[in-house]
Amino acid sequence: MEPEGSLRHAKHVFRAFLLLLIALVALVLGRDLLVPPTFGQYGHYRAANVEQQRNLPVRHGGDESCRPCHAAQFDAHAAGPHQKVRCEVCHAPVAVHAAGGKKIAAMPVRKTAELCSLCHDRLAARPSAQPQIQWKQHVVEKGGEPSLEACFDCHDPHSPL
Repeated sequence: MEPEGSLRHAKHVFRAFLLLLIALVALVLGRDLLVPPTFGQYGHYRAANVEQQRNLPVRHGGDESCRPCHAAQFDAHAAGPHQKVRCEVCHAPVAVHAAGGKKIAAMPVRKTAELCSLCHDRLAARPSAQPQIQWKQHVVEKGGEPSLEACFDCHDPHSPL
């Protein structure tokens, strides 16, 4: 028989409170055990990772690393409308192509309309000053045949205008 009166449901409230307390303790202990001690020291990441990242080999060299061997392309790029687009965006990290000032492999070239579309596909959210096209329609209007390399039939990517 259950007791009558105001305390007859108290055991349910006590059980719910006990479960909530256990969950809270597990959450606090779990966070303390699972979150690294340096997390949050310099922001929302693990501060000990800074040294690990510093020890990784450098892969990106920036545009200046291209200039010694590719001066003509560098100058055309620097004077053109793509001057703010880094070389490694369209090609690959410099470490794939050169190391220690010497060529180690051919530089991959991504000559596809899909690459151009990343910045030039017509989207309502893009600034109106940014040239935007529907590339297949644009190629047909200019008398070309749509293909993945169609942009490069008319445009030099280093100085496209």
